[in-house]
Amino acid sequence: MAFIRNLKENDYLGWFEGKFESKSLFQDEIDITIQNNTDVAKEYAEKCVVHYNALNNNEDLLRRIQESLAKFMMFMYEACEWDEISKKNIETAIQGFNEGNSLVKYLTKPRLYIKLPEDIDEIGYVIQTECPWEPEHMCAIIIRENELKYVGPSEGNTPWDDDDEYYCIWENC
Repeated sequence: MAFIRNLKENDYLGWFEGKFESKSLFQDEIDITIQNNTDVAKEYAEKCVVHYNALNNNEDLLRRIQESLAKFMMFMYEACEWDEISKKNIETAIQGFNEGNSLVKYLTKPRLYIKLPEDIDEIGYVIQTECPWEPEHMCAIIIRENELKYVGPSEGNTPWDDDDEYYCIWENC
């Protein structure tokens, strides 16, 4: 069964882009980019979508995502100077978090990025979103199998990077 719809090749990059129905962190149709234009990459991306859509069944991983988003948000709030509108948006997210809301609620325009690994039996992907506490670089959530590898600014990392490339100063705060 194909979950990815409207798959088209990006003429400039040669990658595939499409959409799928998200039943996990984000509820709605979201975009997907497959950073390869082969049938193997399309099949692999379908497996990643299945894994992504099952995230709601992994309470430990969801808890780690929430904790990492909170650390990232608080670090950025305290470390940066904000204009009035941005500060209000971040303070709304902080208030919502303090009231028990998931920080995913404040992330917008999600996109799943799939890069084909050497071992196609291992699942990994990047969820990239716009977020109020990192409006310039967006937010990346990197998952490899059932492990959260990174939550922070989107800097082009993939699930297949070495662990030292995922360092975030706020993880030590």
